[in-house]
Amino acid sequence: MILDGNLIINGKKVETPQKKDSLNPATLESLGRVSLASTKDCHMAIRATKETFPAWKAFPVSAKQKIFRQAKKILLQRSEEAARLLTEEKGSPYPESYSSEIFSSLGALDYYARKLRHLLRPHPVKHTVSLFFNKKSSFRFEPLGPTLIISPWNFPFIIAIYDVLSALSTGNTVILRPSTSTPFTGLMVGEIFVEAGLPPGVINIINCKIPQAEEMISHPDVQTVMFTGSVSTGKRIMEMASRNLTNLSLELGGKDPMVVCADADIERAARGAVWAGFMNCGQSCGSIERVYVASEIAEEFTHRVLELTRKINVGNPVDPGVDMGPMASLAQLKTVEDHIQDACEKGAKILCGGKNNTGLPGYFISPTVLSGANHTMKIMTEETFGPTLPIMTFSEHEEAVSLANDSSLGLTASVWTRSKKTASFMAERIETGSITINDHMFSFIEPAAIWGGIKQTGMGRSHGPFGLQELVNIKFVSFDFLKRKKQLWWFPYDSGLFALLKKSAILFHHSRIRERMKALLSLTPYLKRIREGSSLVNFLKSFFRYFRK
Repeated sequence: MILDGNLIINGKKVETPQKKDSLNPATLESLGRVSLASTKDCHMAIRATKETFPAWKAFPVSAKQKIFRQAKKILLQRSEEAARLLTEEKGSPYPESYSSEIFSSLGALDYYARKLRHLLRPHPVKHTVSLFFNKKSSFRFEPLGPTLIISPWNFPFIIAIYDVLSALSTGNTVILRPSTSTPFTGLMVGEIFVEAGLPPGVINIINCKIPQAEEMISHPDVQTVMFTGSVSTGKRIMEMASRNLTNLSLELGGKDPMVVCADADIERAARGAVWAGFMNCGQSCGSIERVYVASEIAEEFTHRVLELTRKINVGNPVDPGVDMGPMASLAQLKTVEDHIQDACEKGAKILCGGKNNTGLPGYFISPTVLSGANHTMKIMTEETFGPTLPIMTFSEHEEAVSLANDSSLGLTASVWTRSKKTASFMAERIETGSITINDHMFSFIEPAAIWGGIKQTGMGRSHGPFGLQELVNIKFVSFDFLKRKKQLWWFPYDSGLFALLKKSAILFHHSRIRERMKALLSLTPYLKRIREGSSLVNFLKSFFRYFRK
């Protein structure tokens, strides 16, 4: 696999005159140059997805599964290379790149390779209306067409893999537009699927600037847009997609709370907070962004968090023993610094971190723990997306729930307690797409789980069976081969039909058995009409089914 920086359009490598450097965020050195697509290139990719869609829609499930298995095999063979690329292009330490993105991607490929036939098989429908007893119906799941995936820089491999797998599994063709910060990673995703045997044009990798991306969003041949990114960009995409009523799947971020109850295992909770707050330099939609801890244990919990945080080794992510690398961009670093400064101006105290102590030129900041946080501060109300743990205390469980829900975002949350009763209380009341007890953020890499949230976190779900349903037309299909010339409720609307319907309503829906039996016996004058419009045997079967209820 040679990543030369060229686009992938209709199975071919395409080099363009316009280029862009991909920078290592730790050293600020160039990793290489990638081609940027023009409007013409983008239209070529859309045309390729449109032309190959009918064949891919009809592609046998077993053949898709074979491609996914082959892609898993290729990724396993190239796993060290892929992890190294992530470390250099995104800035996460090598072990973290491997565990959070490569290992997880192998699991996703395995899941869809094994489960695909089951996930998309038709679902039979049991009719509950008595007059429809002779029909055989089902829900079927059919692809919508060309799908534009706009993937982010924070997890550029695993998010792209998941979204591409979802689109391909449902029979849709794909244009992947990677983040301009991690273009080589997006190209590697495309290379793996092409090498695995995906037919030309089914997947196209388009590195491009924002104007070209917006042209693709607005293109009438694009049937679905899948986007992971900021709320503001998501709203912009929603506006553009409205022009063609394009199907959307949006995951726009989180301000994920961690609630630590008085009976929590403090050691486990502290270790969980430090990992879920600082892994990937805090640049995850599902990272812990605010901590609410019961006042009785706040001092002990905070002390242990500080001990663990001070042991985190920040540095060049390619070096052995490094736990945390740089932020992905200067803009993101400035956002984190702004939130820390705002919190300090409003009374918070930095207990550790907040500076670049590495001596390296990249976008570094040490993991930061703050006490005295409150909801007047940006760091508690706006998505920080960086290595910060602001801590706030609470007294009662109801207060913790209220604080956790005081956000315009609702992606994930976690509750830390030994009590199943407390856990259930919190899980029922905290407003979020996912909630985990005594763990945090693991659900993203579980293929059978869902990912997505409520409020301004976005719309739709990804991953697993519910995620696939966001990318298909759910079609209701019904068969009726009863050899009758008419249905009971068709014309003419005469007095006989009205009387039959009244007696049938009592037969199927009256609360008293005696009245239902009387209605059954009174149907004798209408047997001919029943036979003409349905099957008498099936009509009676339907009655006894209702009768048992």
